[in-house]
Amino acid sequence: MNTIVERRSPWLRWGSSGLAVAILLGAAWLLHRYLHAMRWRDFAAAWQALSVRAIVASAAATCVSFAMLAAFEMQAARLSAHGRVSLRRAAFAGVVCNAIGNMLGFHAITASAVRYRIYGAVGLGAGDTARIVGLAGMGVGLGFAVVITGALIWQPTIVDGWGRWPGLGLALALAGLLAWLGRSPRTLRLFGWALKFPDARAAGLQMAIGGVEMCGAIAALHVLLPAAVAPSFIDFLPVYVAAVLAGLVSHAPGGLGVFESILLAGFPQVQRPDVLAAILCYRLTYTAGPFVLGSVAFGAFEWQLRRRRRAQTVAG
Repeated sequence: MNTIVERRSPWLRWGSSGLAVAILLGAAWLLHRYLHAMRWRDFAAAWQALSVRAIVASAAATCVSFAMLAAFEMQAARLSAHGRVSLRRAAFAGVVCNAIGNMLGFHAITASAVRYRIYGAVGLGAGDTARIVGLAGMGVGLGFAVVITGALIWQPTIVDGWGRWPGLGLALALAGLLAWLGRSPRTLRLFGWALKFPDARAAGLQMAIGGVEMCGAIAALHVLLPAAVAPSFIDFLPVYVAAVLAGLVSHAPGGLGVFESILLAGFPQVQRPDVLAAILCYRLTYTAGPFVLGSVAFGAFEWQLRRRRRAQTVAG
């Protein structure tokens, strides 16, 4: 979804900033409260109890999630760049920009800057890059919608039996979106925003990829929870999604602190040492690990780019 800001009210900016500050303060208070009530030896025991098998499974789920992010990028580049970007470069950009953006936060700025550098090397301008960012972002949003819809229909415990009808309503809304899109792209103007959508076939593919991507991200943490603590995948899903969304709204780097506090709030105090150990391991497998690898890959890309330009300068 290529989103272009035409005007933005000062009230909207102040409201967004105020909400972010409120979420950060609330998360800091919750996290302090939970950690103060936690005994260090309980956390240390939970950390030592993490199995190699669970860590490998978390890393595998992370690979699935990032593979789907690469698929988003390839589809977005194919639709927006019209053959001017190879699918290999698009996949590289999708993995690297998300790996770096997930760690540093302010995803719309950090990930877009990395994309612009990678795509700029083959002559794409800011407008082309923005269209790729918008379409890839739409895929992530549709992934959230698909996963939430499925979770509500399958009735997680948190909805206490009332989730099926809202889930069916969301499913009908997604089906209506595909019907509205049809065979040609559409543009919707709403509150000063111009929202450009792909056709129904591309959007449907984004829904499928997005559902797999979100399930991979959730599984990367779920598999690290001990069997005695872990709820079912369906019951864990809404807690994870709420934590991710709160982290995004807060603008904290990687949702740090906000993500943890929301997840810890979903478990009783006696289980929180195990949950905190799983979260910290997840931060290593899903956030820190890809960030290190992505940074090294981006550094190598920069080195090769400058080397090529120096060679061209000498040859010229």
